[in-house]
Amino acid sequence: MLRTREAFVALALVACADVNSVVGGACAEGYVQQGETCVRAPASTAPDPTADAAPPTDDSDGGTITREAGSHPKAGNSGGGGDTVAFCAAPEILCAGVCLDPTNDPNNCGACGKVCPSNSCVAGQCVGSAPGHVVVIGHDYASAPSTFSSQARVLSNAVLMPASNPLRVMSYEEFASASAVSNAESLVAAEAKQLGRGVSFVATTSSATVATIDETSYDVLLVHDQREAPSGTLGTIGSSWESDGHVAEFLHSGGVVVVLTGGGGVGEMPALVSNAGLLSVTSETSITGALTVLAPADAVGSGVVSPYIPKPSTVTLDTEANGGDVVWVVGQDGAPVVVHKVMP
Repeated sequence: MLRTREAFVALALVACADVNSVVGGACAEGYVQQGETCVRAPASTAPDPTADAAPPTDDSDGGTITREAGSHPKAGNSGGGGDTVAFCAAPEILCAGVCLDPTNDPNNCGACGKVCPSNSCVAGQCVGSAPGHVVVIGHDYASAPSTFSSQARVLSNAVLMPASNPLRVMSYEEFASASAVSNAESLVAAEAKQLGRGVSFVATTSSATVATIDETSYDVLLVHDQREAPSGTLGTIGSSWESDGHVAEFLHSGGVVVVLTGGGGVGEMPALVSNAGLLSVTSETSITGALTVLAPADAVGSGVVSPYIPKPSTVTLDTEANGGDVVWVVGQDGAPVVVHKVMP
């Protein structure tokens, strides 16, 4: 019995040294659990001095929106929200507290949470082709609809189509209303929270930055209604996106582009969308009254209650015919308000 007790004491002394510091059934401060023992925690993470991310802001429903200015952090520099320096041996990166290899992990391909639809990741790139999606929504969200309303769900369905978690969204806001941007992002964040997902909105006020978008850094391009743009500007911006080719490459790699328009300002969002080669829209018409969900089985129309009354600043779109790769999701009197185009 004595020898057993001595062995226990000896084990306890070793444990208290460096390998198993357990206090009250949990690891002591400075230690982390590894298997059935506690080991010294790695050096604590420190703020990344190169990060230009703004602090998170809470939405009205208790969710968190991570807003960042500039480019999205690249794989290998950070884990999760992008605000800390990771301590994993290259090529591994820290994702949700775990070191993972982004060069071959189909659920974290090239970056934390980047999911490959093909379940194949090679050299940090998803293998296999996937269709992209363009969704043009005839609401500008300057007047915030209630959370989880039909108008809110149309937007969240569109933005949350990619499976990546956290979802990485480039938010183009150069000539947009700040309140409309905030309203739209809050609605998406609230829906994402219900689904257990995170969303990172990376704000840009430069159309040239949009023209450099790539699928390794972003899942979605969200173009807010540029209602404060000078006359003649938006068509030129759209043409520059089309000629540069990066937006088209982003779409053909499975990216999602969501465009919001409510007919405000100079009313030239159709020129932006058309000149960029996203969807042919010749004009838009401001409307009031109830809208009908025309395609409830479509990904954008899923779970949207019909009919629904939209907030002000709603338009119908004179656009491509319904059928084939183009789906009129929501409309009024035979004219579409929400259009979903699949880009093979």
